Amino acid sequence: MNNKTIIAIFGANGKIGSHFVEQALDAGYSLKAFVRNSAKSKHAANPNIEVLEGDATNAEDVERAVAGVDVVVSCLGNVKVNGKYVTIMHAAHDNILTAAAKQPKAPRCILISSIGCGGTSWIIKQMLTLLAGKTSFSDYERADKRVREETSVPFLLVRPYALTDKAGKGKYYVTKKQNGTFLKPISRADVAKFILDAVPNPQWDGNPGVLLGGARS
Repeated sequence: MNNKTIIAIFGANGKIGSHFVEQALDAGYSLKAFVRNSAKSKHAANPNIEVLEGDATNAEDVERAVAGVDVVVSCLGNVKVNGKYVTIMHAAHDNILTAAAKQPKAPRCILISSIGCGGTSWIIKQMLTLLAGKTSFSDYERADKRVREETSVPFLLVRPYALTDKAGKGKYYVTKKQNGTFLKPISRADVAKFILDAVPNPQWDGNPGVLLGGARS
């Protein structure tokens, strides 16, 4: 494993991001972990991780995290605060891609979106709009569109299906076909596994993104 590769991970304390951090460190990568609250980081003492505290909607904070890295991973998502979703996705993804484009060599950006975005499933779009609210899902749609329209930065757009907190199986199903109604639920650990596998492998990069589900067998 090439442990000289430096990865910036946004949402490192989150449900998917924390799995990615564990797996990436085990694989020997060096990380810049971007978090809102550094006190919650479990790996600050690890010599292969630098914990950066900041706000993903703040362009200067994001530029600081992206500077000098080879790959950027975003496991960010809109979360509830005091019963309401805080919409950060479009601002965060725009900041990440803009910061990446400013680097002498643009790092590859691997960004998580949502199934239902980009026309992948009308049914799931309606369900998530009801669950999360129109404003939150519209923010995901805008972020998804921003990524797909990027021309200066190599990117991988990942839309996982029906996330679970079950133990990972270490395998998954991935496709560029954009019909997302036939996929199986996937654990957050296996989403992290796919992203880690994609770090050295650009085969899934580019528009229109990929749909990610549980392994079929």
